[in-house]
Amino acid sequence: MIGPAIAAAVAAGLAALPFFVSDYSLGLMIGMTGYVTLASAWALFSGHTRYISLATVAFYGTGAYTVAVLNEMMPYPAVLTCAAAIGAGLALVVGLSTLRLAGIYFVIFTFGLAELVRQVITWYEVNITGTLGRYIFLDITARGIYWQMLALAAVTIALTAFIRRHRLGLALKVIGDDETVAAHSGINLARTKLVAFTLSATIITLAGAIASPRWTYVEPVIVFNPTVSFLTVIMALLGGARSGLGPDDGRRAVVPAVRMAVRQLSRHLSGASWPALHRRRVSPAGWHAGHARQVAPVNEKGAGMSMLEIRNATKTFGGLAAVDRVSFSIQQGEVAGLLGPNGSGKTTLLNLVSGALPPSGGRILIAGRDMTGKRADLIARAGVARTFQLVRILPSLTPEENVMVSAVFGAVPHWGEKAREIARAALARVGLDGHHARAAGDLTYLDQKRLELARALAAEPKLLLLDEWLAGLNPTELKEGIALIRSFSETGITILMVEHIMEAVRALCPRCLVMNSGALIADGPTGEVLADPHVIAAYLGEVEDA
Repeated sequence: MIGPAIAAAVAAGLAALPFFVSDYSLGLMIGMTGYVTLASAWALFSGHTRYISLATVAFYGTGAYTVAVLNEMMPYPAVLTCAAAIGAGLALVVGLSTLRLAGIYFVIFTFGLAELVRQVITWYEVNITGTLGRYIFLDITARGIYWQMLALAAVTIALTAFIRRHRLGLALKVIGDDETVAAHSGINLARTKLVAFTLSATIITLAGAIASPRWTYVEPVIVFNPTVSFLTVIMALLGGARSGLGPDDGRRAVVPAVRMAVRQLSRHLSGASWPALHRRRVSPAGWHAGHARQVAPVNEKGAGMSMLEIRNATKTFGGLAAVDRVSFSIQQGEVAGLLGPNGSGKTTLLNLVSGALPPSGGRILIAGRDMTGKRADLIARAGVARTFQLVRILPSLTPEENVMVSAVFGAVPHWGEKAREIARAALARVGLDGHHARAAGDLTYLDQKRLELARALAAEPKLLLLDEWLAGLNPTELKEGIALIRSFSETGITILMVEHIMEAVRALCPRCLVMNSGALIADGPTGEVLADPHVIAAYLGEVEDA
């Protein structure tokens, strides 16, 4: 990491460059610094979430046009403040409307947003003001524009580095890897994406406002040029949108001649060379090592207290009832098995409890609180953790970061050293204590299942939902898995587990519930339920007498 003295020397050298270059070179430097700002601001949101936005020029043009409209009405600092406020307001409106979209739909909408804004401004100018273009009369030199843009670039890079070390940065990385995991870990998806999108858009709007005096005369077709959006994306992606100053490295591929010229000049201006700035990389997380501790929640087994109560829960898809008026309750500290043939509604029921799906009817109470239809992140923060039928990990994060997500955003939120301790202890608890720094995507299938369980454990849950976690294990691994789950139950965690392996059910679950065709057909002691003719028929089909 660059020290303060070196950073100050580099900043001083960059700020002094306009005194030693021609007007043409200064124009190139303004353009380069502008794209440093744009690509870094774009990466602040899109780099982590992987939402490819082509709306850059919509906000850039809005900033420029705000200056064109207001430059004769108020002081320049007030104009910039208004531009930032308008950009933030537009981002909030756009974000609330579109951040539920994903993939190609989000790309298409953001691409069309710039054209939509341009058409609206053109209509307003032609039909309301009776004109189209506007002049900008500001006493700002090219040097002044460069220094403002350089300051904005520095603030953007510093803000990006800060966010990478903040809860917001971790949340954005998790969202980029798997939004389902993010929600079930306690992350508010809409708020997190909206905050990052608004910060990014506000910076881009300011960049357009600062650059606008260069044009002198502006009109919509000039300031809403879609090339700006595409160049920004290309530059950010070339440098690695999720890595430190990656967007700036991308710019070096686009403007190599400018880079070489500035590099040569910088040797005469400061003791720190230009490459020294660009070799900088922000450390991945900034968390410090700590000693491990036991993190299993100390829930006391309390007879008579209902941890989960389901009343006539129903979920329909069209005319099909995947869950049909199911009712039962699970006491605090109890371990219950949820059985049934494939397609009987077990995972759907777990999805209703965890907030992955809203129920079509009925009520769901967790520790006495009505959580019917609540978002998954709210249910996670209420003390519910889960694993998934198909293993879901965060492949671009380390195992330690995977588990820290639950420690940071779960029912009992922690940060920094405390969260790291909890993550390491949870990994050790499931047998992954030597894998904390590896890429999670490189783990074996069994270790990925262990990692998913560690993430659930780090949330310090009151209720743990296991969806066929033991599936696919060999006999030795199965025994280890059974022992691991039993150790959790002994700490007082309430567990509801979907399982098909009867050896595990008999070993772990004193009580079983059985579903078939969406309905609950049996509920009672495991031995009695597994011998029930209705349960046998559900699994094996009706057997006719010969």
